[in-house]
Amino acid sequence: MSEPTPFRLSRCFTQLLGRKVTFVQSTFALDMHIRQMYGIYTLLPQEAAIIVKADLPLLGSFAGALVGLPDAAVKEHLRATPLEELMRDAICEALNIASAAITTEGRAVFTKLVADPAYIDGAAGKVLKSPDHRSYFTVSIDGYQGGRLTVLSPFVPVRTVSS
Repeated sequence: MSEPTPFRLSRCFTQLLGRKVTFVQSTFALDMHIRQMYGIYTLLPQEAAIIVKADLPLLGSFAGALVGLPDAAVKEHLRATPLEELMRDAICEALNIASAAITTEGRAVFTKLVADPAYIDGAAGKVLKSPDHRSYFTVSIDGYQGGRLTVLSPFVPVRTVSS
C-alpha cells in the first residue's frame, strides 16, 4: 500500500482549515502523557482497516480551526470529559475529509472515532496490534498547537492495470 505523503496531508488540511498546516515525516516517539484519539477507516474495495492515531490537542486544533475557535478556547474545550459534542463533531469532520489524503490505494471511508484502544476490534484491532505500515508525522498549524499523528495500515497489494 502506498503510504500517505507529508505534501498530500499538508495540502488537504491547509485547504480544509484555511490556514497553513505542515506535516513533516518523523520517527517513532513514545506517547508521553498526551491523550491519544483513534480515527478508524475502512479501505474499499479491499475491506481493510486504516487507523489514524493522533494527539488529542492536535485533533482539537483541527476542530478549533474548522469552527473558528481560538487556540486558548480549544484548550478549554478539550478539558471537558466526555469530549464536548462541538469538538467531537468537528474532529470527526476533519478526519472524514482527511480520508482523501491518508491512502492512495482504493478509497478510505471514516467510520468512527474512539478515545480508548480497547474499543478497536475486528480488522482495525488487528492493524492496531500489528500494522504492516506505520507513517509518523509531526504536525504544525499556524496559530494553533500542533502535535503528532500516526497512520497505521495493513499490507494491501497494489493493483496494476493490464493492457
